[in-house]
Order: sequence, then C-alpha cells, then structure tokens
Amino acid sequence: MTSASAQHGVGPNQNLQLLLDTLGWRPETLARKVNAALARVSESRRVHEKTPYRWLHHGQVPHAPVPDVVVEVLSEAIGEPVAFNHVWPAYCASRAPSLLPANHRLDVAWDGAGLLRLLKEWSHGMLTRRRFTVISGVLLTRPAWQWLDYPPPTMASAQGMGKVSDAVVSLIEEIVTKAQQLDDQQGGAATTFVADQFNCVSRLLRTARYDAPTGRRLCAALAQLAQTAGFMAHESQRDGEAQRWYLAGLHAAQAADDRALASSILGLMSNQATALGKINDALQLASAAQEACTEAPTAVQALIAARSGLAFSAAGDLTSFRRARDHALTMLNRAHEQTDRTPRWAHYVDRTELDAIAGRSLVTLARRIPARQTQLLRDAEILLRDRALVDSTSPYQRSALLHGAWLSLAYTQAGHLDQAVTMGRRTLGRLSTVTSVRCVDLLRRLRDDLRPSAHRTPAVGDLVADLNRVVNHG
Repeated sequence: MTSASAQHGVGPNQNLQLLLDTLGWRPETLARKVNAALARVSESRRVHEKTPYRWLHHGQVPHAPVPDVVVEVLSEAIGEPVAFNHVWPAYCASRAPSLLPANHRLDVAWDGAGLLRLLKEWSHGMLTRRRFTVISGVLLTRPAWQWLDYPPPTMASAQGMGKVSDAVVSLIEEIVTKAQQLDDQQGGAATTFVADQFNCVSRLLRTARYDAPTGRRLCAALAQLAQTAGFMAHESQRDGEAQRWYLAGLHAAQAADDRALASSILGLMSNQATALGKINDALQLASAAQEACTEAPTAVQALIAARSGLAFSAAGDLTSFRRARDHALTMLNRAHEQTDRTPRWAHYVDRTELDAIAGRSLVTLARRIPARQTQLLRDAEILLRDRALVDSTSPYQRSALLHGAWLSLAYTQAGHLDQAVTMGRRTLGRLSTVTSVRCVDLLRRLRDDLRPSAHRTPAVGDLVADLNRVVNHG
C-alpha cells in the first residue's frame, strides 16, 4: 500500500521542503492531498502519511505515478505550474519521460465547462515531463467531425481576480500575431515562448472576469497560439505533441465560434497526417476542414483547398488534386475582388503561397504516377520557384527553406542536376536562421536522391558531402 522509493536520494530535498513551507503544509498533509488526487484518477496506489518525510529528509523519490501527482497537487495549491525538475531533480537525472497518447485527458465536452476542464488539466505540472505518442484512426478523426454537431458555448465569467480589459485582449492579439511571424521567420525556435503565451491566456480564461465578447476573443487567441505551437512541434518532429496542440486548438476555436480558424487547424492536422503516411486520416481531416470552411472568408477557403491537395496527391488522386487546385485559385481571385475580411492569421495567403503548396503536391504525384512524371515535375518547378527563391529579407524564411528543398528534389527527380545543386546550396544557406527538424529530414531525402550521381559529378558529390554533415548533425 505504501509507495516505495524508486531510488535513493543524494540528500534532503530542499526544494520540496520550501514548497511545503510556502503552503503551510506538513508532510502528512501532502500525503493526504496526493492520495485524494490518486483516487480521482482511479489509481489504486496510496502513500503512507509518513512517507513524505523520506522524500524530504533523504531525497528519496517514489515510484510513478506519484512524482507526477505530487507536482500536480503542488501546482494546483500554489495556483501556477511548478516545474517537475524543480520538485524532483534526482528523478530527472535518471528517468525517461512517460509516454501517453496525444489525446490524453482531452476527451472533454464541447462546451464551456469542457474547455475549462481541458485548460485546467493542461496547466497541471503532472504533464510537464510527458512525451506524447501519435494517434490515428477514429481517435484522431472523431473530434474533427464531432465538434460540428455542438453549438459554440458562451464563454463568460462573473467571478475572478480581475476583469480582462479591452486593452489586455488587444495586447494578447498583437502577441499572437508576433508569434506567428516568429514561426514564419525562424521555424520552431520560439516554441517555448508560444507555449508560455498559451498558458497566460489559459490562466485568464480560468481565473479572471470577462464578458462573452471578451471570452470569444480570448478563445480565438488561445486557438491561434495552439495552432502555431502545434505547427512548431510538427516541424520539430514531435508529432504526438503537435496533435495535442491541434486538438486543444480545435476546442478553443469551437468555443470562439470561429469555424474558419477551426478549418485551418484541421487542414494542418491533415497535412501532418500526410507527412506521417496516414493517408486515410489525411483525407478524412481534409474533408472535415472543407466542411468547416464553407462560409469562411474566401482566402481561408483557398488555403484549405490548397492544403487538401497535399492529401489528394499523397493518395495518387490527380483528378481530386486538380479540382482542389482550381477551387483554391477561384477562391483567391474572389478574395481579391471582394472586400473580404481575411483574418490576420491568414495574412500570408497569396498566389505565391498557394503555388508553393501545389508544387509540393505535384512532386509527390510525380512519384506516384511515373507515366506523367515529366510534365508534373515541369509544372512543379514553375510553381515552387517564387517561394524558394525569395531573398534573405523575406519574412517567410521557413517556407523558403521548405520549398527550396522540394524544388531541389524536383530538379533531382527530373535529372536536372546542375539546377538541383544550385538550389540545394541556396537552401542550405537558410539553415543558419531557421529551426526545422522536418526540413532537415527533407534535406536527408535530397541527399539520398543525389547520392547515386555523386561519383559522376563533382558538384553533386560536394553537395552530398555537405548535406551529409548537416543531416548527421541535425
């Protein structure tokens, strides 16, 4: 019944003692709080009331899940997240994080109470050391359709520590825009900053006073931060974490009554599934995104159609890709003709961006349909060029890195080795300012495609050697 020690400590746990002193708790109080938390999650393990003395005086660490529960209990009592490695430094030195599915504790109701419950769980230190595994199939696609059946909740709170002013929300919205710009310019380098902003907005929704219009704006900001954090995690190949961000963002977008934003998140989920080779999931998610954006601003509809094309290309469906491409261009033309209220998070949607996405799709289709490879690659090269060739002052350096790698792949596949080398070197030059593990992985694929020609062409051999150093280091 008593939780045995997972390892011997190296001395008193002074951090834990200071936290208990701050709360005015005795070790017995901590034991009772931990047991209550264990009972809430149907965990049979219990902690003896005297066991925390061993944690404090001898630095001993209990077996899982007790360390996580202790951090959760302390975080809730103090009112802000407590870092796991602050409470259990000895544990962190010798234990790997636990693995959980990406939707762990996110299966909440599609209403205001459900979102607040999700955010409360998110804020707990219990999950700070967790790593999340990718989910697929119905676990991933069910929420993509489920939210459409529920009306958006009224997010308002008459109780809390202070009222959220319009000035505060406007500041948050500016930070959200800046966070997206950081992603455009630097890739995943600012992930921690974006996660911190998400936690700040989450705290306001849980603890402050605000009216319904303010609540919707806060939820929209939260959803955009989750979308950005999810994309950054995907770029860093932390795909379970990315799915978790996207699912949280979907809940927030639904609470904000923002179907356009929800469709964008679903579109990114589809693109992620495509990258992971989960083609059926990708097609389902693309369909859900298209359903969600039927009344969205036309620029958003254009973006969703372009993203859907990636799923169709991975499935080898040229007809559906062409249909999606035509729809994307039609919607973009309408956006130019109308006084269409394009949301700030979709500011980058223009012909260059849509062409670049379509170019990636065509390179994929060229591999899937060898009989049409020559024409597909020729078209891909044209569509990818504008984004891949932007100069170093462009705000879209991550996109330029990504599409430069795809253009190099297209040249290589078409046998245009001189152009592949030139584009490959230009793309490599962007790595000094952009953080993207996924782009490095794409360069690894370029290296592998070029390698058979390395011994025949010195310039190719030199590039392969440079790519080898980059991908091995990355």
